[in-house]
Amino acid sequence: MTAAKTDRLMLAALAAILVCGLLAVYSASRAVPGESIFVKQVFWVVIGVLTFILGSSLALRLIEEFAYIFLAGVCLLLLLTVFFGGGPAGRWLILGPLRIQPSEFAKIAIIVAASRAFADLRARPRKYGVLLLFLGASPAILLTWLQPDLGTAAATVIILLLLTWWAGYGPDWIFLVVSPVFAALSSTRLAFWLVFTALLVIILLRRKASIPVWILMLGGNTLIAAFTPVVWNLLHPYQQARLTTFLNPAADPHGAGWNVIQSEVAAGSGGLWGQGYLMGAQKGLAFLPARHTDFIFSVWAEELGFFGSLVLLSAFGLLAFRLLRAARISMSPFRSTLAAGCACYFMVHLFINIGMTLGIMPVTGLPLVLVSYGGSHMLSAMFIAGLGMNVARNWREL
Repeated sequence: MTAAKTDRLMLAALAAILVCGLLAVYSASRAVPGESIFVKQVFWVVIGVLTFILGSSLALRLIEEFAYIFLAGVCLLLLLTVFFGGGPAGRWLILGPLRIQPSEFAKIAIIVAASRAFADLRARPRKYGVLLLFLGASPAILLTWLQPDLGTAAATVIILLLLTWWAGYGPDWIFLVVSPVFAALSSTRLAFWLVFTALLVIILLRRKASIPVWILMLGGNTLIAAFTPVVWNLLHPYQQARLTTFLNPAADPHGAGWNVIQSEVAAGSGGLWGQGYLMGAQKGLAFLPARHTDFIFSVWAEELGFFGSLVLLSAFGLLAFRLLRAARISMSPFRSTLAAGCACYFMVHLFINIGMTLGIMPVTGLPLVLVSYGGSHMLSAMFIAGLGMNVARNWREL
């Protein structure tokens, strides 16, 4: 790696986020007695730096060539986790002393495979290729949901939709791809379902869809709407509670709504300048749940306030901006989509996690990437950042 080719602004943003993350984990770990959380996090950051170097050094042609094989391998790990998963939520694959969370690596595999697929579609266009792309990614998404890890599965779908937009597909295509979600939501009222079906018919007429596509889209979405109540009953009680609590946290302030309410109190009490580093009352009195993992942003906002939060968000903004710049100038369709996927990965995680802590998104269990305590997500995020740096360094190559 030569200094002339390295994106120093991207490196600076990444370093700033990691420093903020270590400071936040150290503060949060003081309220978790008996565990060396901070020391473990330092270890994961060091290993993460090595994965960043790996991601920034690998031959991108090799990654493109083996993209689908990588996705198949991750699907196998996800399948093994469904049957043999361990840990508190059953999401970890335990191999002796090694504990890995395959759903974190599934996001990398899907971004890489989607980048390869969009590049292939650009070279050899297929009428419904984007639908086939989503069908190809669906096993990994479904297996992630079955971990159970609904938050990661939802984040992956959002990243794929953003990549679809980046690849040049218009709103009609995105509506068709997302139509199963709209069909499920429209099942709550007949009027909603009629409006949704009317929009679907208009788009199919505008696209001059063939008869098999009409049957697939109308028939498939009608079945999804019909079976949505059944799927709802298959969700775990805590997943149902997270969704209903998102709509009305005050309905169960001492149960499912407790996390969101305490998080909002912590973030709001920080004010402009915060209560001072290591001085957070909500964290210190243990009112704030999962303070070193899912709700670590509340710790940061409580102790460093609005301006401290602005520093962290600015670092993420700079990182995403440099990744999107690399995507925009890259000469290769695969590398362009890959860098855009890296930017989407960070921004989607940031939006969902912080939205969750502020009560504007449902509680999904998604960590604040590069900041929350944890090994698997730190390694996967640093590898993603490394891939983005790789594209930034080699944007001239086809």
